[in-house]
Amino acid sequence: MPKNNMPSNWTPPAPAWQSVWQETDDPLITGYFGIQGDEPILLEKWAKSAFFSEHAPLHLEQGKYIDQENITNHLFVAYWRNSAYQQWWIKNAAWWMNDQRLEEGVGYWREIIAMPFDHFETLHSTATPHGIGSFADDIEGPIDEHGYPGGARDRIPLSETSDLKNIKSVQKPLKAQQKAGGKRVTITPPKNMCVIQSGQDWSNCSVEEKAFYLDNVHPTLLEGMRFLRDNPIDANCYALRFVDKKDSNWDTKEQSFGLGYAPDIYAFENWAKSHPTHLAIFGDFMKMVSVFGEEMKLQLWHEVAVLPSEGSEFEYINCHVNTGLLGYADTSKME
Repeated sequence: MPKNNMPSNWTPPAPAWQSVWQETDDPLITGYFGIQGDEPILLEKWAKSAFFSEHAPLHLEQGKYIDQENITNHLFVAYWRNSAYQQWWIKNAAWWMNDQRLEEGVGYWREIIAMPFDHFETLHSTATPHGIGSFADDIEGPIDEHGYPGGARDRIPLSETSDLKNIKSVQKPLKAQQKAGGKRVTITPPKNMCVIQSGQDWSNCSVEEKAFYLDNVHPTLLEGMRFLRDNPIDANCYALRFVDKKDSNWDTKEQSFGLGYAPDIYAFENWAKSHPTHLAIFGDFMKMVSVFGEEMKLQLWHEVAVLPSEGSEFEYINCHVNTGLLGYADTSKME
């Protein structure tokens, strides 16, 4: 594992673990499938068939959030091996391609993230994995490569041979294709675009610890997420969604995650290193550590990927312009 950014004689402030896969020739895929509307019924009807069909995802989650336009979004998060995903999509793409989706009065979006094993890393605050790590072969740790600026970069194997930079900023339009008079837009994300899913699980906390987290840390976290969401130019962040995780019946779970897209990993790294909103998050979390110490049951985790030049695809159907990458589409070159 690269250690380009680790300070000498480094001791992490708290233990952390990372997920491990034995077979790395067949890359992973993360798929986000969403609907904009008060109810998930139209998307759910398709999902109940598609996600339990042949070549079904290895792990499936659900969530809900209200975006910056005050519109409710329901989403499914699905994980595959790439070979299985390609076979699955062949059998389940027709519903998305059907022109009926254009006339149903809701927005649909799907964001497919290609994740070769040398392009991503995971981190868990306990030996209990979450997200993409839920179907890993093992978990290892505690590891030393975390807790310092650039730690996530050090955990991405590709950083040994690449600086992971992107020459594009959020002010540079993205390659896009438009169909159906602009109702259907597909965007190709740029090479080295960074995707982060960063989660929180307080379901196992004691009553006292849960109250401390919800009263002190969670509100500060929300402030940081709102900054990234509402200040794309200053933060150099395309999009940020803060999602409440739901069970299969859309009932609330005591879990959440932020899903962010930036031109490269340095945007999130710089925010984490120096922005007041992240410094406040870290400060309030460390207060929680000082109160609960080794008895703390809060579980934190994240997965960070830098995208390869091919394999990822973002599609938006009838969505408002501030959905995901849609507002950055290069309309001057669209059909």
